[in-house]
Amino acid sequence: MTLSSQKRGMTFLALIIAVIAFGVVNETASAQTGSIVSGIVVGVETDDSNRLVRFALSDSSGMVTTFEVNGSTAFGLENQAGDRWVSSQGEEPAEAARRLRDHRDRFAPVTVSFENGVASSVVEREEGKLETNLGYMFAVFAVTWMLFFAYVLYMGRKQRVLQHEIARLKGSIS
Repeated sequence: MTLSSQKRGMTFLALIIAVIAFGVVNETASAQTGSIVSGIVVGVETDDSNRLVRFALSDSSGMVTTFEVNGSTAFGLENQAGDRWVSSQGEEPAEAARRLRDHRDRFAPVTVSFENGVASSVVEREEGKLETNLGYMFAVFAVTWMLFFAYVLYMGRKQRVLQHEIARLKGSIS
């Protein structure tokens, strides 16, 4: 295999890795754009009959977002013992308020899916976005390997230049 065919092969491999890494990073960036917020419940508002009307959530940056609820807002919350309660605002509005107050008192994080300021679901905090983190990790991994192979090619060329220089010097001594 000649040097130019090796360079073309490595360039092609680097191009493939770059395209794959760009696709992964682009896909994870689009996965981040959505109407999902995770944070701590900081306020719960109820009406006269103790039914949940709205609640406020503070995310990790300290930004407080207020969410309205409607009859189709779904809940999937756990208590301190780990018992999961799944219901909707239409079925048990007073229990929804009680559960959110419990989460507020315990500083238990929740994840809220919403659209136009109305919560569609409130669940226990999702454990981060592992897929997003893995996408970035793969991109860094791919770039690191590309840099490694570029360095190996560079050092190979330098070694060949030195070998030719040594051979030339040996020839001039003899």
